[in-house]
Amino acid sequence: MLPFTIKVTHQPVERLCRITASSEQQNIDIVVDIHAHSREILPLFAGRQSANSDTEVLNEAAEYAYEAFVGFLQRNAQPDIFLPFDRLNRYPHRLYCLLMSPNRTRELFDVYNASAGNRLTYDDYELVVSRKTQLQDTEAYLIAPNKYTLFMRQAVESRAINVYRSDFVDLVTNTPPPIHLHPQDIIDAFETGAPAESERPAEGRQLLMFSPDEAKEEKENQAECPKCGGPVQSIGVGRYFCLDCEWDNLPTLR
Repeated sequence: MLPFTIKVTHQPVERLCRITASSEQQNIDIVVDIHAHSREILPLFAGRQSANSDTEVLNEAAEYAYEAFVGFLQRNAQPDIFLPFDRLNRYPHRLYCLLMSPNRTRELFDVYNASAGNRLTYDDYELVVSRKTQLQDTEAYLIAPNKYTLFMRQAVESRAINVYRSDFVDLVTNTPPPIHLHPQDIIDAFETGAPAESERPAEGRQLLMFSPDEAKEEKENQAECPKCGGPVQSIGVGRYFCLDCEWDNLPTLR
């Protein structure tokens, strides 16, 4: 499973209509002119290119596109801790792609003690783990699946099939930006059962963290408002607001 969507187009410029966060339509032009991959056409087969060969060329180009996507994440992902509930809870999505190197992924699955498939669960989140050799052991990324779309097109030019791609386009506005994590923070979180305090928190962020036992106790104990004694409403683990007054313990949004 790639952490981005690939769409094949035959046009050097693809016009799309994107829905913005304010539910307004926005027309955007996607330029598909970045060279991604080439395959030479042997003279014996010139003019007789098969559909299978076309598919193979696109699959090869997708691997190069993944390398480009890693570079894109290195430039654009925002550093944070695992998992930044104060950010993720603003969005309805609970399925994310987790990109780690093969070595760190093996360590994570050893801690998680799971051998089936490539999916992990943490709190009420599901993580699809992608282990790619292009990643260093010191980096990891969390990204919503299908957030970015990549357009590709093929063109037979001279004696080669050339594949061109677009840049990575954000067509999903109701998902968080990609997050740059440290693998050891992720492994420690799964090992202890709760997110550990990171030495690399984003400045100015607030994160409420509970172990499973603390979360259960918090749910049982927090039944009334400490300010007015009225009923409280839960909005996530350990987070409440009062129905009768203005009290709440929700993190400040930035």
